[in-house]
Amino acid sequence: MKNLEYEEHPSKDINPNSIVVLLHGIGADAKDLIPLAEYWASKLEKTKFYSLYAPYPYSSAPFGRQWFDLKDRDQTRILKEIDLIKPVIINFLKDKLKFYNLKYDNLILVGFSQGTMVALNLALTTKENIKGVLGYSGGVILTKSGKIDIISKPNICLVHGNDDEVVPKRMMETTETVLKDSNVDVNSHLIENLGHSIDQKALDIGQNFLVKYLLKC
Repeated sequence: MKNLEYEEHPSKDINPNSIVVLLHGIGADAKDLIPLAEYWASKLEKTKFYSLYAPYPYSSAPFGRQWFDLKDRDQTRILKEIDLIKPVIINFLKDKLKFYNLKYDNLILVGFSQGTMVALNLALTTKENIKGVLGYSGGVILTKSGKIDIISKPNICLVHGNDDEVVPKRMMETTETVLKDSNVDVNSHLIENLGHSIDQKALDIGQNFLVKYLLKC
């Protein structure tokens, strides 16, 4: 698999003290999440943002990208597909951290929908201690026996619309329960009158999470 392409913000060279990597949802691409970076950068002037393009074309349309196929909901297949792409994402993270002389403690992953599922799996199952995951409209994909092998315990913030018609809120609720049972620091936010999207309240919750952990860098 070739190296991942990306969008970045700011485009000019800076000497960052932290990095945020964004993973988009299925059928979207890296440009969809760059506006989040532009908004958050007002409070995180020393943070470099990278929004990744998922490695595969979206299988259900002639445009967009996907991290894994949703031809069915078989958890075993999906987890195997996530395992295939994790090394490519980790290589990207290592390269950028090394370039800026930063550590995993200076890194937060942000995901939306399918991107959240990938970001959570990666951060929880890698030996590297990633600082945190901000996950919108998604959750952890569990094995058929309802488990996930947790190796690391990043700080996690989950944000979900109460009226999400694509990824039901119960996925966030189940994720919160599983992670708390494993003593993972997780805070969840259920937003009323919000569907499968990010509104101003969700945007500000995310900003507060990033500021809390990255301004300490």
